Amino acid sequence: MKIILLSGGSGTRLWPLSSDNHPKQLLKLLTDEQGHPVSMLQKVWEQLKRRGLHRSAVIATAAGQRETILAQLGDDIDLVLEPEKRDTFPAVLLAVAYLNSHRNLQGDEPVLVMPVDSMADDSFYETVFRLPEALERSQANLALLGVKPDYPSEKYGYMIPDEAPGTWEKPIAVRRFHEKPTKQEAVELLKRGGLWNGGVFCFRAAYLLDHLKRLELPLTYEELLLGFSRIAVQSFDYAIVENEDNMAAIVYDGAWKDLGTWCSLTEAMRSPMLGNGVMTEDCRDVHVVNVTDMPVIAMGLTDVVVAVSREGILVSGKKSSSRLKDALRLMQSGQPRDIPAEGIWSKTLDRECLEDGTTVTTRKIRLEKGSSLFHSEAGSVVRAVAWTILHGACTLRKNGAAIPLQTGATVVLERDDAGEVLALEPLDLIEVSTVYV
Repeated sequence: MKIILLSGGSGTRLWPLSSDNHPKQLLKLLTDEQGHPVSMLQKVWEQLKRRGLHRSAVIATAAGQRETILAQLGDDIDLVLEPEKRDTFPAVLLAVAYLNSHRNLQGDEPVLVMPVDSMADDSFYETVFRLPEALERSQANLALLGVKPDYPSEKYGYMIPDEAPGTWEKPIAVRRFHEKPTKQEAVELLKRGGLWNGGVFCFRAAYLLDHLKRLELPLTYEELLLGFSRIAVQSFDYAIVENEDNMAAIVYDGAWKDLGTWCSLTEAMRSPMLGNGVMTEDCRDVHVVNVTDMPVIAMGLTDVVVAVSREGILVSGKKSSSRLKDALRLMQSGQPRDIPAEGIWSKTLDRECLEDGTTVTTRKIRLEKGSSLFHSEAGSVVRAVAWTILHGACTLRKNGAAIPLQTGATVVLERDDAGEVLALEPLDLIEVSTVYV
């Protein structure tokens, strides 16, 4: 079995903390069993490591998220770097092509695809990893994970099974889907045995490789990189799932939460206050998340989330936070700017995919004092980088040697070099990164 983790979204529903380069799944808003702050991606990765499945996994993500992911998970991982954002359907196709080219993917081998922005207990993952068995038993083209609903939610899509409730001991056929219903529609869907769509699915490798052929797209990773812009901007659900007649599902009946909105995320946070702030005793069901040095005081509030970053400030009733995308459209300032994560700010200036599949990305980066920027090989990805210091002082550790650098210095690290820039003071630099195929 191969596993594809989808970690490429920007998570605008968690503005102002999330952005293209620092999306919700990389923000350290959760805690591990020891109480240390961790991200959604780190939570899922730890579940894979416990089961020895991380060696079978690749992470499909945007090129701008590379450094943050390496800092959180280490450099011994496989990243499939998308040259541009084109939704989950192109991301899955590119990841399958990568597995086909670099991980010896076999046509009858099951491929499990799952997002990283959900919260669940161990039994959820035990159910997820039964999907390849369900695919084999049902002889379906797709095996899906259906979550047994706790209540008639309007936030989730539903899958409608062929079988009546109470007969879910084995894989069941899926009749159709219903996207984000009204409250009354959700009540009726529950009566008919409707399941929340958990966003997890499994297929045989040949199923997607054949789809690439039908679209007249290449099966190799390097060639598909060049043709990536030709793939329609679509979700996997819309492009594949909703057009497939032969599907089966297995049911998970336990705690599960999609952490896509502030309302759901705050329910998963152990502490109501993250960052510099004070909350008075007359606050009820209030969460404050502050990633700036400015102090925040919350007084006399009920059922409210307050989120503060360099990008902006959100004050919202928790139930209203699901409408955040609509509010962002009203902002005259346009798309949110890049915001800090791990002490790093970055802005992508240019990205180009060359004829041989090599990708060259130019970014402006700022590091706070004490922050680091790394260069190394990541799994099968081979990369060279050039850093030019615009302002500030730093120490470059290159292949074990420490080299002081000042404003105006340029350093190049080739494919086989290992290096780290450690900011001795606030540091601005330009990075030209070359990812070879």
